[in-house]
Amino acid sequence: MMNEKKTSAGPLKKLQRFGIAVPRVMLPREGADLSKFAVIACDQHSAEPAYWEEVVRTVGDAPSALHLMLPEAWLSQKEELEPKIVESMNRYVSDGTLCDIGEGLIYIRRQVGVKEDGSPLYRHGLLAAIDLDRYEYQVGNHALIRATEATVKERLPERIEIRQKAPIELPHVLVLLNDQQNALTALLEEMRQKADVSPLYSFDLMMDGGHIEGYQINEADQLDAIASVFEMLYNQAEDGFLMAVGDGNHSLAAAKEAWKAHPDNPLMRYALVELVSVYDEGLSFHPIHRLLMHLDPADIPSIKETLGLNEASVDLQALQPRMDEWLEKYREKCPEAELEYIHGRQECLMLGEKPGNLAIVFDRFERGSFFETVLKNGIFVRKSFSLGEAREKRYYLESRKIR
Repeated sequence: MMNEKKTSAGPLKKLQRFGIAVPRVMLPREGADLSKFAVIACDQHSAEPAYWEEVVRTVGDAPSALHLMLPEAWLSQKEELEPKIVESMNRYVSDGTLCDIGEGLIYIRRQVGVKEDGSPLYRHGLLAAIDLDRYEYQVGNHALIRATEATVKERLPERIEIRQKAPIELPHVLVLLNDQQNALTALLEEMRQKADVSPLYSFDLMMDGGHIEGYQINEADQLDAIASVFEMLYNQAEDGFLMAVGDGNHSLAAAKEAWKAHPDNPLMRYALVELVSVYDEGLSFHPIHRLLMHLDPADIPSIKETLGLNEASVDLQALQPRMDEWLEKYREKCPEAELEYIHGRQECLMLGEKPGNLAIVFDRFERGSFFETVLKNGIFVRKSFSLGEAREKRYYLESRKIR
């Protein structure tokens, strides 16, 4: 790990213009088994208790982020586990399990697969703190950082309560940059190759999560160069729209509300996220398909006509509201009719072959229209896309004090 040093005020002010702060990061103490510490985001494998049972066996008695979060698969144990989570957070900070490595951004290289030529496929990210005063989740806002899906306010109170009690935060939020040339990644790679330093960490993530390595960035000239890239991206951004939340919309919305409730705590003004170019070759977008179930089979031809499914291409953003309105009326005839969201194309097509089912599949998700769609519509319709497969989601590793 690099030695702590005080970062220069000049680059920090430049970064602040673009809603970015350089955080004080904590990592597990030297010698900790990071393969056992880093655990995938809590909202993954929520219907697969066997996955989390295997995580428990893998972790054993070792220090782990497993003890600092609540997997959604265990929500039924919420009342029992939540107090233990806060207790573990406080203990990890007080006993040195988590160590302050000083101010700095972290360049993250994560191998998520292999290219056709056999070389590693990496996703490139930059761990930073974003200013929640520059982020909004209300539809139609003109903020620097914007949500990409509708926020269900009923899902916020529990998340807000957890953040208000927690002494630290561990991020699983991915925030996307409209960086078509991947200029930030190119700069970070150049820094990594020139620095000739050992990474902060380099290890294999558990449960087939791939390899990950991180490099601390805290030199004044490095931060200044990063600020220059953000200035370029901002000058190219339409309507000042620099960043879009890709994963973790509700977690970030809860962080925003927690900050509004505690304006006397400046640490809560910021949230740790990983910044990734929407054009990064290691960031995969998958369309989420639709399956209409329990229909009257005789109605399916007319349903296709009504919903415009016979057209050469179907725009999901236009289809979803049309389908919602149609389904509400159709349930007067068939109350059991329902809409399911299916991630796998072949699985959706197979399910669509059952009598009374109708599969609606999409060829791909056009990442090039990502920012344009949010600018046009304010948000994506629900369940428009998934960022990568479950195993590619962000793992909890870095942390930051929020009180």
